[in-house]
Amino acid sequence: MADPLSIAVIGSGVVGTATGAGFTAKGHRVVFCDVDPERVALLKSRGFDAVHASALVDVRASAYLISVPSPTVDERVDTSYVREAAVAVGRAIVSAKHRPVVVVRSTVPPGTTERIVIPALELASGRRAGRDFGVCMNPEFLRAATAERDFLEPRVIVIGALDEASAEALRRLYTPWGDVPVHVMSLRTAEATKYVANLFNATKISFFNEMHRALRALSAEPESAFEAVALGAEGMWNPRYGTRGGLPYGGICLPKDAVGFLGFARDHGLGHLLPMLRATIHVNDEIAGLVWAEAEPELARAEGRAH
Repeated sequence: MADPLSIAVIGSGVVGTATGAGFTAKGHRVVFCDVDPERVALLKSRGFDAVHASALVDVRASAYLISVPSPTVDERVDTSYVREAAVAVGRAIVSAKHRPVVVVRSTVPPGTTERIVIPALELASGRRAGRDFGVCMNPEFLRAATAERDFLEPRVIVIGALDEASAEALRRLYTPWGDVPVHVMSLRTAEATKYVANLFNATKISFFNEMHRALRALSAEPESAFEAVALGAEGMWNPRYGTRGGLPYGGICLPKDAVGFLGFARDHGLGHLLPMLRATIHVNDEIAGLVWAEAEPELARAEGRAH
């Protein structure tokens, strides 16, 4: 690579290790930082440059990638590790001679980078985000079992950026992936994008589990049905189908079949097996109502002009 960059990866779990290993494979200079001495030793045994997190203050890098855990505790996202990492990075960039970029890789709720990460960085460094250092959110789409391969073969690169200079700094890291689509957006939109992806996956699995129970109760064969659905349903083979948002599903088939199948199931004492179908109909009715409420005044004005 013509211009290798220096990268510090803070947090060396599945995401951090895959990220650092991938950038190393593409020619960048990477140092891993972790609070676990055994993890540091393991990374060194693989030939990587790794230091304990306490030494981060002495690490000079073009980019600092925060990849620490963000666990769910009592149904809330715990961002304390992300904040601690931001403080550590802030201390590391106090005397930076260049304009480094700080990149959040951890999965965090929308607004976290602006509300928690940037203030922590500014307080610890005494410097100003946007003026003295860049800030990005770069969500990952890695599977735990194949994380390192997934990083090297991404389907999309998402960059949430504080400003254009921040986005460009992160783009330079991804220069070796010139044929991969890059989507640049706001910080909180990038944060939300990761949740949309994961929540869709969870919802899809739950939908087919719901259908599996219902079909078995009806003495149908769910496995055979699902194989055919995977090939025939447009929502399965067209990745953009249904992703527009803000409008209800309509036409002839979808409204009648959703309500009709739910009614059929209720007649057979199986309505309790279809909570997602009930929710689907409810959400669609709500969206239809909102669309009508927004359109009604304009329709009234148009009717008045016609007279």
